[in-house]
Amino acid sequence: MSADTQLAAFAAEYEITLEAARTLLEELRAQAGVERFYVFWTMGGGAGARASGRTRTLLAFRTPDAALTFAQRNGLGSLNEQPRLRRFTLLQLLQAMLREPAISALILAADDDSPPAGQLPRGQRIERAELLRRLAREEGA
Repeated sequence: MSADTQLAAFAAEYEITLEAARTLLEELRAQAGVERFYVFWTMGGGAGARASGRTRTLLAFRTPDAALTFAQRNGLGSLNEQPRLRRFTLLQLLQAMLREPAISALILAADDDSPPAGQLPRGQRIERAELLRRLAREEGA
């Protein structure tokens, strides 16, 4: 699916104009500085997090090495499974956050940040609630 088709589908899903969707994405992309990110994927926690009502923060990294380093430092994944990374566009990350209510925020990790174990990386934080408010304003415009 082309980027324009994905953007049009996003605009239709949230009942905003294509131009409003494009503006939102361009603003976030300008702040982030890149279009594609890497997310470390684990098998555990998905259904359990949903069932427990626990909120989650989605972490996205600019490089595969940064994602793996963070995962290894924090003991994510298991010894028996290969580390898995998925590459997402910024739009795909926004869609994932909006579709999954358990994801309360998205952090686009800074390149130069290598936090100690147990700490989230610095970076651009996008709150789900603020994104939904912004989409609602665009819908009414």
